[in-house]
Amino acid sequence: MDAREFIKKTAAGYNTTNAFISSRTSAGYINPSVWNREVLKHVEANLVVSKLGKTYTDLLNKPGMTLYVTVGSEPTSAAAVAESDQVAISPYAVTQVTFTPSEYGAAYQLTNKEKARSFVNLMQDMTQALGYKLARDKDDTVVALLQASAGNSVVSNGVDSTAIASTDTLDYDDIVNAKKAIMVDKLFPKQLIVGAEGYADLLKLQNFRDASQFGGDVARTGFIGRVAGLDVYWSTQIVASTTATNLVLGTDGSGIPSFGICQKVNPYLETEYNALGRYTTIVAVEEYDVQVLRANGICTILSHAS
Repeated sequence: MDAREFIKKTAAGYNTTNAFISSRTSAGYINPSVWNREVLKHVEANLVVSKLGKTYTDLLNKPGMTLYVTVGSEPTSAAAVAESDQVAISPYAVTQVTFTPSEYGAAYQLTNKEKARSFVNLMQDMTQALGYKLARDKDDTVVALLQASAGNSVVSNGVDSTAIASTDTLDYDDIVNAKKAIMVDKLFPKQLIVGAEGYADLLKLQNFRDASQFGGDVARTGFIGRVAGLDVYWSTQIVASTTATNLVLGTDGSGIPSFGICQKVNPYLETEYNALGRYTTIVAVEEYDVQVLRANGICTILSHAS
């Protein structure tokens, strides 16, 4: 084997005037910092609750500012009639739900200077963000109404709502009790909507894990599986501090949901350029109203949230 001589070079043996050495000022000119041209989007919340209601389009792009919806109550049973008697007349009982749409909007402004100097498409990014803001506001509105107007309520472990402790987490019995509360009112429970805390509680239940072994795109659809015969959705609009207000939603015998959305104007986008100010205003607007159709078709489940 040929002998080879290894020579250890000292620091003095390197070219310390090399412009690529990061400690030299010139390195900053020929080794520039590079910015990724993509703006990382905010994690889009699951906007799933509003789509579970009944949509009314009677006012959509039509004259009128108010929509009245007639909701029938459960009829009483018929009665036996003797041969010589007249049939008793029953009262025809209905109620009325009033929809009065309101405008919801959001806007951004973009100066010509910002547009010319930005290395990302700010107009496109702002447009997408405005659409998301409208959608999130609709889900916020729906969830707040359902939580405040529910005709039934269950508290985890059957404790008083003011005495919920860390052990009072969402469990299978709570879900069954909420279903029962809706069914007692002769309505049909269909969906369970939970927040992050409720989702974590469900994952600890064998009943849920056994029924939910599938690969779904939870982040985009919100659908996370089934439990006790209910479709389960996760929504970031179910927020909590120490107590979570989960929701079970039902329908009537015709399959009509317990809440409705009257759409007056679908979401639209307008831009306006101000020549003197040299800026563009981007405005997104829609008009709708949300109302409860059957309060007893909604049941809240109060549980501990850490």
